[in-house]
Amino acid sequence: MSSDAEKPIEGNWYELPSGEIFTVVTVDEEEGMVEIQYDDTSLEEIEMVDWDDLGADPIDPPDEWAADYSNFEDDDDFEIEPSELEEE
Repeated sequence: MSSDAEKPIEGNWYELPSGEIFTVVTVDEEEGMVEIQYDDTSLEEIEMVDWDDLGADPIDPPDEWAADYSNFEDDDDFEIEPSELEEE
């Protein structure tokens, strides 16, 4: 029997039985996928049907999280061409 409390919630933190902690980045119910990010910044996509099998327990956010959004490698999306710079 599954309840709403057991569903993954974007932005919430969880701990696996192994002691690993992660946050839910995206819940895509249409695609049936959950994207999670571990505290070492690694990302993983899991199928929604496998969520219950993880045994993840909700936890409070950690005081210090090793990851931050500046560590993502997709910096190409944020590059500015020199011709786009405005001179003052």
